[in-house]
Amino acid sequence: MVEPTGANPAFYWRESLNVETYDLRHPPSMEGTPIAADVAFFRGLAEETGGPVLELACGTGRVALALAEGGLEVTGLDRSEPMLAVAREKLDAAPSGVAGRVTLVHGDMATFDLGRTFGLVVVAFRSFQALLTPELQASCLRAARAHLRPGGRLALDLFDPLLDKCAPGATPFDHSTSRAEVWLPNGHRVQVTVTSRDVDPLTQVMRETWRFTETDPGGTVVLVEDEDLRLRWTYRHELHYLLALSGFTVEAEYSDFAGSPPAYGKELIVVARREEAP
Repeated sequence: MVEPTGANPAFYWRESLNVETYDLRHPPSMEGTPIAADVAFFRGLAEETGGPVLELACGTGRVALALAEGGLEVTGLDRSEPMLAVAREKLDAAPSGVAGRVTLVHGDMATFDLGRTFGLVVVAFRSFQALLTPELQASCLRAARAHLRPGGRLALDLFDPLLDKCAPGATPFDHSTSRAEVWLPNGHRVQVTVTSRDVDPLTQVMRETWRFTETDPGGTVVLVEDEDLRLRWTYRHELHYLLALSGFTVEAEYSDFAGSPPAYGKELIVVARREEAP
């Protein structure tokens, strides 16, 4: 057995099987997942609000490139250089008309300053929950507001927490929990399993260890990597309050990207408008 490498680095922080297989595990449409059709949802908002679009925590560019293919100007910001490197490779392979509409920036979504404004700011696929304190979340929201022109909108996608999973030991953890199984171009298989999970209800932070195991066509394990996923769950009205304190008015709220009304344990999708200063 190949021993895991590293000391559980943070998600996406290094060149890894996690980054290498991200697009294989997350197809553009996300069909069959809780965030199916999110790109179409964000595109519709952008067309209503008018561009340009700023996507925070853009990762490998799944959303940003799709919006650019629809004719929108998009800036994508992420603090993971390995994820941005994948996005740049995809831009290099894209038609010039699409690539010319995308700007990628290395930066922290809690402290960024791009010196320009946008019609829409998007934080997709629960990335807002990677901000592990209310202070960091509020800092991100204030920065987002500062980058919105008057009347601009902010779109956030979080998960609505399942309360029975938020207490330590509330439900027995299945150490064989499988998250994905994909094949690399060289024929190697990568299996993703969650090997540990704990929650802290005081800080509202969950931590999981994800193990990425690569095997060759003969079944020999050639690489094992562990990485830490940490997310903060945010309650619905807590989020509303953070938005209000940061200068936003909630316009709409949904439990999926088809426009269904809010529902417990589903997606927590919020569209907020930048308030004008008093």
